[in-house]
Amino acid sequence: MAALRLNRSTWAALALLNVLLLALIALLLQFRGERAELARLDQLGAAVYPAPAPLSGITLADQHGAPFGLGDMLGRWNLVFFGFTNCPDMCPMTLAELGDFYRARDESAAPAQVVFVSVDPADTPETIKNYLAGFHVDFIGLSGGVEAVAALAAQLFVNTGAGDMAGPGHGHAADAPEGIISHSIHIGVVSPAGELVGLLRPPHRAAAIAEALEMIARRG
Repeated sequence: MAALRLNRSTWAALALLNVLLLALIALLLQFRGERAELARLDQLGAAVYPAPAPLSGITLADQHGAPFGLGDMLGRWNLVFFGFTNCPDMCPMTLAELGDFYRARDESAAPAQVVFVSVDPADTPETIKNYLAGFHVDFIGLSGGVEAVAALAAQLFVNTGAGDMAGPGHGHAADAPEGIISHSIHIGVVSPAGELVGLLRPPHRAAAIAEALEMIARRG
């Protein structure tokens, strides 16, 4: 009987060891898959934040003059890009790629909307509406007071303001305090829960945007 009890104990220990080994292998495979996924996202110009950052206090107006708040971002993925209608290069180039991305989407893709936020106080809703019509009629164009725009920009790690020199994608904009408007040119990725989960770095390309967004959406 003692020998039988010992055998049972041995088998129980071996079974437990086997479970632990399988769990370790699964963990290593998951870690390897996570590293490969993050590496692919990096190749696509995308970065995912370790923890989502909830957005708040959004009080802007869309291109039709209707109020736009956080509730208008819920339930779908949001690609948020800051710019201005007089921008000579990077803004129209990025919006053109976003237009190609948007037109290529099918019903199987995660629901998404493109949100353009003007950093130029001279951009009226009507101006933005006419501007975005050249890229895609479904794009949302936002404007508001300097403080309201800056409040959203800060949450998406976007720098805005006037400067002495125009950087890439920036130019002389009407009524800018110093005659020049500058802004970051990455695209913020906001989840259906209204949380900033990552960003897309320039240069922006439609195919890369599509692949990166689907990967981020699968991650939840």
